Amino acid sequence: MYCGKNKTALTSQRQIAQALLQLLDELPYSEISVSAICKRASVSRQTFYSLFESKENVITFALRNECCYAPQMEKERDSLTFRQVCGGFSRYITGHAQILSVLSRHDLMPLLRSVLREDFTLCLSSSVPCCEELQPYLIDYMAAGITSIAETYIRTGERLGTEGLEEVIYLLMRGEFLR
Repeated sequence: MYCGKNKTALTSQRQIAQALLQLLDELPYSEISVSAICKRASVSRQTFYSLFESKENVITFALRNECCYAPQMEKERDSLTFRQVCGGFSRYITGHAQILSVLSRHDLMPLLRSVLREDFTLCLSSSVPCCEELQPYLIDYMAAGITSIAETYIRTGERLGTEGLEEVIYLLMRGEFLR
C-alpha cells in the first residue's frame, strides 16, 4: 500500500476507498472487481495497483484512515482508567457503526481484527506494563474481543447506546459475567 506524501496519490487512495465502500452497499464483495472500483473512482487500473495490492488492502486503508482506534492523546494514555478504555471502545464502535455494518454484511470483520491488532500493538507496546510473553496474548485478546463485540452490536441492531455498550464491554472484559 502506498504510504507516501504525494497529494495526488493520497487523493486517489481516498477516492478508491470511497468507491469500494459505495460498491459494497450495492454488491456482494466477491462480485466487486478492481475494474469496477477503478471506474467508480475515476482512476486507472495502473493507479489502483500503484497504490494498493488488493481489494483487502483498500479496506484496510479505509479502516486505518476512517476509523483507526486511537484511545487518547499520547500523554493521557498512561493515566486512563479501565472504565475510560471501555468507554473509548464503546465510542469507537458506535461512532463507526456504518462501516462496521458493511464489514459485517460482507464477512470482512477479520480485516478489522487485523487493523485493531496493529493499533493495539502500537498503543500498548510502550504504555502497558506487562511481560513481553504476555503482551501478544493481551493484544490479540483485545482485538478479537472488540471485533466480536462490534459484530454482535451490529448484528443485534445497534440497540445499546454508547453507555450501555460501555457497560457490556466493561463487564465482559473484567470477567464479571462469570459470577
